[in-house]
Amino acid sequence: MKFKYLLATCLVGGSLFASCADEFKDINSKENDISTPNVRFLFAECLNQFEPMDYQAWYYDIPRLGQWGQCIVNPSGNLDNFNLITEQGSIGGHVYRMLRMVNDLRYQISLMSEEDKAKYEYIQYLCNPLLVFVGMNDSDMYGSRQYSEAEMARYTNPPIFLPKYDTQEELINIWLKELDETINYLTTKDVTDILGTQDFVYNGDLSKWAKLANSLKLKLAARLINTDRSKAIEIANQAISSPAGLLDSADGDLIYNRGKNNNHWNNNFPHGAGHDLLINFLKENKDTRLLSAFTKNEFNGAVVQAFLDQGKELPPFIAENAIIEEVEIEAENGEFETKLVFKGWTGEGEPWVRYYGLPLELGAGLDNDYAWLFDPTGTLLQLKTQAGGTRNYDAVSYRNQELVKGIYDFTYPDAPDVAPDKDILQTPWYGIFFSAAEVNLLLAEFKLLGANAPKSAQDYLLEGARLSAWVYDKAAELNQVPYYKRTCVNDPFDKTIKINENMVDDMLASDVLKLTGDKIADLEKVYIQQYIHYIMNPIDQFVNVRRSGVPMKGSELLPWEEFSDILDYTTLIPRRFKVSEPAPTDQLHDITLEAIKAQGYSYGSDNADPEKLNSQRVWFDKKNPQFGEGPKLN
Repeated sequence: MKFKYLLATCLVGGSLFASCADEFKDINSKENDISTPNVRFLFAECLNQFEPMDYQAWYYDIPRLGQWGQCIVNPSGNLDNFNLITEQGSIGGHVYRMLRMVNDLRYQISLMSEEDKAKYEYIQYLCNPLLVFVGMNDSDMYGSRQYSEAEMARYTNPPIFLPKYDTQEELINIWLKELDETINYLTTKDVTDILGTQDFVYNGDLSKWAKLANSLKLKLAARLINTDRSKAIEIANQAISSPAGLLDSADGDLIYNRGKNNNHWNNNFPHGAGHDLLINFLKENKDTRLLSAFTKNEFNGAVVQAFLDQGKELPPFIAENAIIEEVEIEAENGEFETKLVFKGWTGEGEPWVRYYGLPLELGAGLDNDYAWLFDPTGTLLQLKTQAGGTRNYDAVSYRNQELVKGIYDFTYPDAPDVAPDKDILQTPWYGIFFSAAEVNLLLAEFKLLGANAPKSAQDYLLEGARLSAWVYDKAAELNQVPYYKRTCVNDPFDKTIKINENMVDDMLASDVLKLTGDKIADLEKVYIQQYIHYIMNPIDQFVNVRRSGVPMKGSELLPWEEFSDILDYTTLIPRRFKVSEPAPTDQLHDITLEAIKAQGYSYGSDNADPEKLNSQRVWFDKKNPQFGEGPKLN
């Protein structure tokens, strides 16, 4: 009530404004003043700003990376413009959101008394691995970035308004230094955690932060295997021997959940269908990651039966796996009629039988040979409703978008006129960005390349694949993806995608996980497992494709497939994103243009030329094999 009367008085006239202002000042001061931000809360906001792949990245950037790296296919088929870059998303600028918060946190700690600084300063070192992770992602696709001087104007005298570009080589050295600073501080200082729940990643377990920082050195080292192999091996050896240790179990995985209301974003993104060679490879080798990385198609038992009831032809690849019997059924008039009845699936059955991919060759969507996959007329995979409408069904599997977003409503496929069976769980999003699985798969690679790792490459490979299988299952469980715990109520043959130890054992028994001593063949097997593991992290997957040359042309396992019979697209697929010449009025014009020229990039009218985006590579990519060429031994 006091506020209402103050407001009324203030509105009487300007002569009373000063006194009103005084009263407002008294009300809004004293114990309610905020003079110094709480460093614990600043750290929580730093965590909140950690966003390697946001909606714009998934909408614009990541579908391209998936197509270029032969992981996914446009649902309508790849077109001859698939290698062109038009609109771009947010990759390249994610690190700056974090830097704003981290630089403020560092500044606030610098102002503290020596007593308080000793208590709080460890917090700034926890930010380093997060900055390195996001910065690496941004640099992977652009090369040089503003980093060491970025977002520093508020804290420098004179203020740095024109931050320099650090080269990618410089960035890797900066990031190694920052990771070492974190490792050294956390392993040599007697630190007592004060963050508690404000650390919603590791809940104040500083040993896990040290392991994270140390393990990320392997990711940096992997980018140097063809640029400076001796340095890469040296970095790997340092990480292996570090007292910090490495992430070696699932309880150290970098998992993000920002709260029960965090759904990452509401809108869908162009998630793409799985490449048929990849889908088939996963099925043939009983790879459990298929079940959650991609979606089941919509041809469950109820839908198959609906096609039979309407006398519609089933897609041949579905019909060949369906058990269909003629059954005599008594009609309402007492006579008997013959009816086709779906009785289950042959072979491996559910859930494996519901996964199909698309061919990636250009123009396949218009090829009659693939009509059952693409359904270009929109009628082959269509059923009629009693009301005179129609309903279409997908016969292929898409990248599972609920792994990267939460609060996703899902309607189970069913016959056209059946009441919909919906999954409307309001599940917050959990992102898994880095894991012990990845660490082991990188160690398998480094062991083959000569690193002093205590276990064999075979042991690391099997452990990496095992942990990868379970981290995908964990992601599916945390995000409650469709079919994880429940099935369509009207399909008695439907099965969940939740895995078990026996399924993982079957996967690990596959020959694709057995090393033979042939270094090229063994490296290919390791890189294939990394490639599969990175389906959830497409930027890392594309880095893996560039630095390994895998998938590999002529491979008997997972081959690189030609996009066209006419053109060799291996030299026409971009290996980075385009950079645009800054506007003349841009205060950073000269600095930015200098950085573009220094990297040998085209700018202006031909900055998006796919051939130049292939040949004008970021620094770490310059000595890497061409797409499909396979690993380099030295």
